[in-house]
Amino acid sequence: MMTDHSPQHGVHNLAIRTLSAIISTVVISVALVVTFVDLPAGVLRSLQGPVAVLPSVQVVPAEPDQILVCMGSAISLSAQGATAVSYGPASDVVAGSDPLQGVLSETNLLDGFSLENATSQDVPTLISQSVDAGPLAATSSQVLNNPNVRGLAMAECTSPTTEAWLVGGHTTTGRQTALSLTNPGEVTASVNLEIYGTQGIITTSLGQGILVAPGSQRVLSLAGLAPDESAPVVRVTTDGAGVVATLHYSIVRGLEADGLSVITSQEAPSVLRVIPGLFAPEEDVLGSLRTKEGYGDIGPSLRVLSPDQPASVTVRVLRPGMGDVTAQLELDAGEVEDFSLDELGSGDFGVIVESTQPVVASVRASVGGESRTDTSWVGSAGAITGDSLFAIPALADSKISLINPGSSSLSVTLDGRDTTIPAGSVMARPLSAGSHSLSSLDPVYGVVVVRDESLLGHLHILPTPAAQQPVVITPR
Repeated sequence: MMTDHSPQHGVHNLAIRTLSAIISTVVISVALVVTFVDLPAGVLRSLQGPVAVLPSVQVVPAEPDQILVCMGSAISLSAQGATAVSYGPASDVVAGSDPLQGVLSETNLLDGFSLENATSQDVPTLISQSVDAGPLAATSSQVLNNPNVRGLAMAECTSPTTEAWLVGGHTTTGRQTALSLTNPGEVTASVNLEIYGTQGIITTSLGQGILVAPGSQRVLSLAGLAPDESAPVVRVTTDGAGVVATLHYSIVRGLEADGLSVITSQEAPSVLRVIPGLFAPEEDVLGSLRTKEGYGDIGPSLRVLSPDQPASVTVRVLRPGMGDVTAQLELDAGEVEDFSLDELGSGDFGVIVESTQPVVASVRASVGGESRTDTSWVGSAGAITGDSLFAIPALADSKISLINPGSSSLSVTLDGRDTTIPAGSVMARPLSAGSHSLSSLDPVYGVVVVRDESLLGHLHILPTPAAQQPVVITPR
């Protein structure tokens, strides 16, 4: 008699294993079908069952310290026009809650008081402050009165950028323009220049690949790049390491130094440019000089460039109490134009430039008399919203000039006091030396004018940089 000793559950296990193999084969087949026929993702998810939801994470980048670079010494050029020279240190006025001060390590300026062609020790100042400490501002200034250069050099201290536009100056006989490139960073900056003039863009290989070492200032003669140019505009770009670019403009009339200006950068071209701070003295102050040899640039003027396309431009000069003056201009692409703003009367004016194509713009103003004059170029201002600070040196009479280019009135808070600026108008108000605050919910444009009978300078009120926005990271 034979007995079956097979386990009672053996057949059952065999069936389960067989079924599992069949299911695995089906799943693999489905996956292959999905891969080759591109089955919709929704169908695939339904086969997979519920998928866990992974949370998104907001990451706020660490805010870098605010860094401002001041202009350093006022710069002129040697008699041969190739060597950059300075004459002693500038003075800085700082506005901020917890600023720190440092200096660059190197400059190629020569000491104008040295008899041995020694390098200047007066390097630009660096002002820094934690972004958490609030707004920061500073102004650098110097009054020079020597046989080589006379006048007021004054400029707001600015942050390094990878693109800057410099509008102003001349390289004609008796006019010197020095280009200062300052690198406050830790890596070498490679700088390229595009120079525009009255006949269009000026091609020069000397303006390409200019190396500016970390912590250093390099100064070039603009005449070496654009000789005998009556209306230069310079675009400065870098390979990623930011620099601060300025033009130092000085005048020699005959054998006498007579005027000085520091031209700071303005934003990339746009269809709206706003320039506060144009001051026009009484006609009898400068009128007698206009016909004298060497004084052809004593009157106020506007410089405009449309770099890429022909443009139709509307220029509106705001004259409180006298009525605005409007003019239409036609610009050729890439060609710089200077337009006279003579016969406007006397007062504190503003200029609004509206264009069909993006442009850059600056105005030139002068003060003085028969024995001495001074000149200042002031470029397009940036829009201010939120809270900002600015600092005024104790040199001469000072006024803040604010423009509201909008179609409705706006309210600003200046040193804690509210002021309304009507639509499309300019407001000028005297201010003392020192630190001041400005706040506005709507875009307003501001410049400070410092002047007396024979000194004139401008500084822009800069917006406080916006806080960095959080970055959303979603795991997948």
